[in-house]
Amino acid sequence: MVMNVSQENRDGIVKTPKKVFNRTEKRVAKTKRKLLSAALEVFSEYGVDATTIDDITQRADLGKGTFYRHFSDKAEIMSCLVEQAIEKLIDKLQKVESATTIEEALEYIINVHYRFFLEHQEEFILLFQGRLFLKLDRQITEQMEEPFNLYFEAIESLLSPYMSEKMDLLRIRRFACAVAGFVFGFFSFAMIGMEPEEIETSIKPLRQSFVKSLSVFLVQ
Repeated sequence: MVMNVSQENRDGIVKTPKKVFNRTEKRVAKTKRKLLSAALEVFSEYGVDATTIDDITQRADLGKGTFYRHFSDKAEIMSCLVEQAIEKLIDKLQKVESATTIEEALEYIINVHYRFFLEHQEEFILLFQGRLFLKLDRQITEQMEEPFNLYFEAIESLLSPYMSEKMDLLRIRRFACAVAGFVFGFFSFAMIGMEPEEIETSIKPLRQSFVKSLSVFLVQ
């Protein structure tokens, strides 16, 4: 007998059966992943504004009709990528070790962004470079603003224990811009002709100075 509800094992523990995807659902999911991957590549190469749907479908080797079966427009596929990237970044921020000072908290936050850049460079570029991140100060669509607000809330939760008063959203945004700019700016130069161990050694004193500047900015 096939059961569609939770089943009990011999120990009396209720186990919810995993959803079984049929071939059509698997094919649809695979096509969607292919479009998302292609969009991420061309967004990071050409910039969001310069990228066209043709660029995305050509990179994915799919037709425009296939694109529109999954996404209504370029903004929707970009929103989907942004949400996925921010989920990964927030997950890393939530695993930050407990700190005893604001300087330690800042070190942890910068290190998270540093590792995120190394592991997910294209997604880092999508989130923090170009006009997308700057547009957040001009109140872009709710669909795009919501995931970024979750990211700002994650940062605030890490810093609030060391602040005498609640941080306003503008200060959090400026802080996030500064961290992203520091990480991206450093690696833009450091990755040209430098070995990984040299990068790690070079960034340490710069990061320490940056942390001191950020701590002054936050407690002003």
